[in-house]
Amino acid sequence: MSKVLEGLNQEQKLAVTTTEGPLLVIAGAGTGKTTVITRRIAYLIEKKLAKPSEILALTFTEKAAGEMEERVDILVPYGYIDTWISTFHAFGNRVLQENAIDLGLPPDFKVLTRPAQILFFQQNLFAFDLDYYRPLANPTKFIEAMLTFISRCKDEDISPQQYLRYVRKLKNRSLRNSKLSVSQYSRALRPLRGLQSAKSKITKEERKELEIETKRQEELGKMYQKYEDLKSAAGLVDFGDQVALTLRLFRTRPKILKAYREKFKYILVDEFQDTNWAQNEIVKILAKPKNNICVVADDDQSIYRFRGAAISNVLDFKKTYPKAKIVTLVENYRSIQPILDSAYRLIQHNNPDRLEVREKINKKLLAIRPETGLPPKEIFAETSSEEADLVAEEIKRLTEYSLRTTAKTEDKKAIVGGRLAVDKLQYKDIAILVRTNAQADSFLRSLNMKGIPHKFVGSSGLYEQPEIRTLIAFLVSLADFESSLQLYTLATSEIYTLPMEDAIAAASFAKRKGKNLHWVFSKINELEPELEISEKGKEIIKNINEDLIVMLEIARKENVGKVLFEFLKKTVYLSHLDQEESIEAEVKIQSIARFFDKIREFMTLSNNNSIRSFVEWLEVMRMAGDDPATVEFDPETDAVNVMTIHSAKGLEFQVVFLVNLVSDQFPSRQRSEIIPLPDSLIKETLPSGDFHMQEERRLFYVGTTRAQDSLYYTWARDMGGKRIKKVSPFVLEALDKTVSEAQLKKLEPLERISLFEGAGEQKEQVRAEPQVIKLSQAAIDDYQTCAYKYRYVHVLRLPILRHHAVIYGAALHEAVAAFYKAKMASRKMSLIQLRTVFENAWISEGFLSAEHEERRLLEGKKVLEEFWRREKDSKDIPTFVEKEFRFGLGDTLIRGRFDRVDVKGKKVRVIDFKSTENRNQETLAKDAAKSIQLKVYALAYLKSQKIIPEFVGIYDLETGLVGGYKPTKELLTKTEKEIVETAKNIRENLKEDKFPANPKYFGRVPACTYCAYNSICPFSLTRK
Repeated sequence: MSKVLEGLNQEQKLAVTTTEGPLLVIAGAGTGKTTVITRRIAYLIEKKLAKPSEILALTFTEKAAGEMEERVDILVPYGYIDTWISTFHAFGNRVLQENAIDLGLPPDFKVLTRPAQILFFQQNLFAFDLDYYRPLANPTKFIEAMLTFISRCKDEDISPQQYLRYVRKLKNRSLRNSKLSVSQYSRALRPLRGLQSAKSKITKEERKELEIETKRQEELGKMYQKYEDLKSAAGLVDFGDQVALTLRLFRTRPKILKAYREKFKYILVDEFQDTNWAQNEIVKILAKPKNNICVVADDDQSIYRFRGAAISNVLDFKKTYPKAKIVTLVENYRSIQPILDSAYRLIQHNNPDRLEVREKINKKLLAIRPETGLPPKEIFAETSSEEADLVAEEIKRLTEYSLRTTAKTEDKKAIVGGRLAVDKLQYKDIAILVRTNAQADSFLRSLNMKGIPHKFVGSSGLYEQPEIRTLIAFLVSLADFESSLQLYTLATSEIYTLPMEDAIAAASFAKRKGKNLHWVFSKINELEPELEISEKGKEIIKNINEDLIVMLEIARKENVGKVLFEFLKKTVYLSHLDQEESIEAEVKIQSIARFFDKIREFMTLSNNNSIRSFVEWLEVMRMAGDDPATVEFDPETDAVNVMTIHSAKGLEFQVVFLVNLVSDQFPSRQRSEIIPLPDSLIKETLPSGDFHMQEERRLFYVGTTRAQDSLYYTWARDMGGKRIKKVSPFVLEALDKTVSEAQLKKLEPLERISLFEGAGEQKEQVRAEPQVIKLSQAAIDDYQTCAYKYRYVHVLRLPILRHHAVIYGAALHEAVAAFYKAKMASRKMSLIQLRTVFENAWISEGFLSAEHEERRLLEGKKVLEEFWRREKDSKDIPTFVEKEFRFGLGDTLIRGRFDRVDVKGKKVRVIDFKSTENRNQETLAKDAAKSIQLKVYALAYLKSQKIIPEFVGIYDLETGLVGGYKPTKELLTKTEKEIVETAKNIRENLKEDKFPANPKYFGRVPACTYCAYNSICPFSLTRK
């Protein structure tokens, strides 16, 4: 039997080995759906039914796509250079990049993120013919709603032309038929405000309201069309376009569609229940004519669908492929049976809008694990803060024991989930799942008070993290001296720690005098005795004043990113966090890195990179609802996971606490769409029941099925409002009760006081050893240069402003790659087009001055002109450009991207593009011989294609010179050993969370001299 099939049950084997025709896999929670998909891919490759590049695997999230890739890497025993495992949006973007010219897009088109989309719309707001949706008192009021409306149209495969045709049809019907009833019109235009009449005729007043509503719909249609026109003219696409334009391309370019159909012999779709109508259409059109398509779905875990259309695409799949084979996975490898029984009792309340009822199949999950265990426990508290304290207390108890044994004991304290606890339970095995980000605060506080290591993973909430609030306060304090609140936030932050009594006194004085806090701080020594500030407070305020003066001077010349980075250096805040060596500090660093990503995004969009401009942009983004995610989930960090249920999808934990389970919070209150799509335009099958209640119940089901061994339902009757709260109906449904029998737990006064015992004394934190080490050639090079630098870049992901040489080289690389891709597609790129790609890739970051940047930009254009003249008439066409590769070395995965590969028969040349200072071929060849990147390229090609390249080298874009060498088998064997040894060392360093500072020397010069972190690194040799 194939190793790929080892350990699979009969249904899983059937799903993996069914290789002809359409296949629907209905996979319940914990039944191994990802295992089935990845084993199926490996099976198709092993049986030589398809090459890796001939399998298209699509999923819903980047996290799921990454996990799928990683598992396939482990299963497939050799490397490969072209895979198509991605989200729908990433797939669409790749197709658009390969065929941009056929859609009238520039080769370097930009994808608008949501914030960029909002900014683009705002900048063009008065180019739209808007009335109702652009109230002059608040012109930006409906921007977010209009963009959501456009996104929904694209999800439903509705073009602007289709929407306008629909509105015209309604107008014509209304004008022709004076007897049109309100109920008839209401069905077409949903919702009509205040019109519920069932009369056969409508009054003049009602007709006027109908005309107003039609006008609003027409306004939306014209707005949608104008938005598309403006976006197209600017060479931009949004996330919706990545699917909508790909679908249009396949429908209007039969030759291109034929090429992709021939390319993909097999199509797999994960989380099929969460795909929208347009995504489903792409899959159907690509699968023809052989229809070798496998979709994996579980309607009970659909938590992202429009109006709860959880089974719409699954029903459409059965309609499209009536002879499709159906495999149902019900053997659960994750949870004990009592947890599964609770989940099943709960989800049956969504009947009849479930596949189990519609298709008459059995979806009751059966635990494979032999342990019996206990049903979910209940914790019922007086107040929400006591609920959080009780959860923290229970976690403290649990972490003294383990869950993995079936021995008996009389010691009830040592039993968790019905089993004796022997080995210590790790913090990372525990999750507190909340419905919203805001609910996490009280639990984070209680965990902190107990000294329990923890981390918060939210789908939003970055701007509300204390460290980010501090950075925003600093930027606003520089941009607006009238903002007393932000200066107060900055002064009392952990950077300055101004005593609270001094801060309050200064703020109160400013208010009494009608002055801002900046004025008070600037005259702090002149205001006594009227304002009394401690000596410590005066010293801190003096430091604040001095820092702001210095930063203001820097801000006159530098962009917002540079100013913020200099502030972090001057206040040694980053250095302090780096040396703290705690999970909390690490999370703060990662949050700061994400904030710098937002700054970088702003700088790519705006022509004005000043602090004031950024602050204004950030305010617009926040008002429009932009709220980035906090840190990513890291399974290797031993800390209690506090996260939203949405963030927990696809994860599992030994112990799960579902918290704040009260009515009005879970289920949450329904929020109606501000600009809904008319029902008659919706193509999906909508549920017959209360779709909001059903979706909330599915979310509760997802939370419940994350638990492996022990599950807690917790709530409090006093959540801070005026009314006493009732337990969530979902708890009663899951436990099959009409009323909760949980006893109210109250903390006695001394117990409440003792909760503060040991506050801030977090337990020693250990990073779990990663199962797989993932490395790029850059990561290998960084580690070999200095292990401590590797820690900064790849573990902490510490934010830095990129060096101007990196910006320059990246922009050149982007332009050169675009030129070669056009050449590969038999298209000529003009010099103007080449320069445009270069300019669009340019980022104003890291330059010494505006003059320096301008000269560097001009230099780049000259380099490209010489490149264009050298290459425009060359018959030498690359085989691959920017082609991804990946291969495994034991438990180490290496991934990267070839810049250029030329294949002529069995002769292969691998080229790396560089902008160097080498002015002769000899020194270029020496640099190539030292390059770890070229060695990894050669090894990657050997692993994936079983061929050692004849030549690997560097193409100097400045001079046109190429320098390199012919790699030998001995060299690549040595390189492989070096990589394995490097990965082994990294694994040990990660396990111990200790990376040595061992900078390489270039001659007599240490690597510290060129390191971007030398100003904050405590071991930097540049300080000695």
